[in-house]
Amino acid sequence: MLDNFLFVALPYITLLLLIGGSFYRAFTGSKTQFRGHVEWSARGDFLWTTRSTGFFGRASIGPAALSLHWGLLFVVAGHVAGFVGGAFGWTGWVEFFRWTGLFGGVLLFYGLSWALLRRLVIPQVRAMSTFDDIAVLVLLVAITGLGLYYPLARFSFGVSYAVGPWLAGIFQFRPDPAAIAGAPLIVRVHMIVAMAFLCYLPFTKLVHAFSFPFGYATRPPISMRSYLGLKR
Repeated sequence: MLDNFLFVALPYITLLLLIGGSFYRAFTGSKTQFRGHVEWSARGDFLWTTRSTGFFGRASIGPAALSLHWGLLFVVAGHVAGFVGGAFGWTGWVEFFRWTGLFGGVLLFYGLSWALLRRLVIPQVRAMSTFDDIAVLVLLVAITGLGLYYPLARFSFGVSYAVGPWLAGIFQFRPDPAAIAGAPLIVRVHMIVAMAFLCYLPFTKLVHAFSFPFGYATRPPISMRSYLGLKR
């Protein structure tokens, strides 16, 4: 019964909340005057912003931000390749996931850990932080750490051959929890926490990822100057 909820019902709940919640945030402005009705000019909630803390602890934000964002790109690309390769039995794709996911995961874990640490250690950043800021980072650190456990601690790979067919069944509306029954417990916990996070994602500041980089083509230019340049 529990497996049916976690690996049959929860994936569909995740897709519903992730897609539906993101569209609701984008086109109703649930935290603005457009709350409760669709308005194409709502342009998302005011809290769509990430509430930048870059003015404080600048020496630490650079490496953390670069590692976090590039690591996430590698991880997403690797997972897509791994799921497709596992579903169709394409060894090359799974091998791509093995190394791309591992490299991206280490990079992401480093960036997330630094981002969480500066949230807790730098007084100004801690004062600006909300529950959402901390919760998002804690969940992402947990997901990334669980995902890295088997390849780094056990040197074990190939779980894509179990997860790929299960995921394909989800999209074919023929979910089979037995397909993933043989996956290691840590991997299944990793998947459960990841799905719970994706359910939560549309209601956090991370929805800003869905608006990147479309506004950059039409926004006014921004003049960036160094502090030394301003002193002159």
